[in-house]
Amino acid sequence: MFFLLCRVSHAGTESGLVVGPRRNMAPVKVVILGGQNTGKTALCVRFVTKRFIGEYDRKKEVTYRCSRLVDQEAVELEILDMTHKSSAASLESSIRWADGFLLVYSITQRLSFLEVPQLKKLIDQTKQSLVVPTVLVANKADLEIGREVTTEEGQKLAKDLRCSFRELSVAETSVSVEAAVLQLIRLVLDQQHPLPDRRSYMLTVRHALTRKLIRSKTMQW
Repeated sequence: MFFLLCRVSHAGTESGLVVGPRRNMAPVKVVILGGQNTGKTALCVRFVTKRFIGEYDRKKEVTYRCSRLVDQEAVELEILDMTHKSSAASLESSIRWADGFLLVYSITQRLSFLEVPQLKKLIDQTKQSLVVPTVLVANKADLEIGREVTTEEGQKLAKDLRCSFRELSVAETSVSVEAAVLQLIRLVLDQQHPLPDRRSYMLTVRHALTRKLIRSKTMQW
């Protein structure tokens, strides 16, 4: 659930009101990349607001900011939505800035699918890391009649590029969008805080809640 009101930055400006605390949050910075008309902006807006808006005429990069609670960990999330007209210098700068990536293509546009490997190659070269948290998102799964890319092709590409994979429809539901973004957040957190540490933290929280529940029941008696 949201515990801060989401904010949106556009061309260096910001709007919105913080209505909760911002301390002790894990910062997670995400860049969303993909071809034109693949639904990148619709995905961002769907995640932030749960609303679907199908048409956008945007010429500038937009950063969406919100705070979420993920596996008992408070996360300050920034999602940078790049335009297909972004310069090479801007793209590389954004990749260096980001912790994780959503690579989006449309199942109805094979060209957008064929662009993905080059984007992943640029990410790997810029980040200079063998493991970069990345989720490959196949959008517009509701448009089956116009499908040009099979699910199996998407799965194979994700395996080849060492990405997680999600096929979904931003238009149909926010649940699958939520799952894709949260999966990426978890990948980033696992890299920022190695899994054993996170498991230890979760066990500590679980034990604390159990002790509190036991004390509560004892007091009732």
